[in-house]
Amino acid sequence: MTIGETRVDFLRHGLPEGDKCLRGHTDFALTEVGFAQMEHAASSLKELDVIVTSPLQRCATFAHHIAQQFNLEVVEEPLWKEMNFGEWDGLEQQQLWQDIGPTIDSYWRDPWQLTEQGEALHKGETLEHFDARILQAWQTLVTQYAGKKILVVTHAGVMHQLLRHLLSMPKDTTYLHCIKFDYAARYRVTHFVDNENQQWPRLYWPPYID
Repeated sequence: MTIGETRVDFLRHGLPEGDKCLRGHTDFALTEVGFAQMEHAASSLKELDVIVTSPLQRCATFAHHIAQQFNLEVVEEPLWKEMNFGEWDGLEQQQLWQDIGPTIDSYWRDPWQLTEQGEALHKGETLEHFDARILQAWQTLVTQYAGKKILVVTHAGVMHQLLRHLLSMPKDTTYLHCIKFDYAARYRVTHFVDNENQQWPRLYWPPYID
């Protein structure tokens, strides 16, 4: 690591219960298979200073486990939770398609859209709010733990949305369909602030050398 550089490893949760559901904020437990997936994915981590996790148990269960290995406390941060899908949250996706297929199709084609009442189609968290929340989570993280080696245990939607900011992607949906994060997927971001207060994030896909 460069002096003054912050290193952040992002780890998606492993297989949880409710595998066919739109999980969102619904607090499904991590399965044994999912736990093993995360253990394998994190096995190459050699040094950590900070562990931050979504408080949802499919993330937090493993975060507390790995924290014991590194003798660290866990910071449970709600900003790193998955999107809240409102009326659709926790429901089986196949059933949603059968019941309200056209609405589901419209949403995934343009998840930024709002109803006449200014709500998301599912009446939960708007993508505008989610997008701002993830940016806030990131900026808070690299400010509070500048220069540290950090593990963030979180969700696929969060990892997608953060990429929009790191890579200066426009507000469209194409990237959501082009990038696949499997269970226990990882990527790394290093972050450096220069003398002119310019932020320089850099993205790494595994495998990479610690």
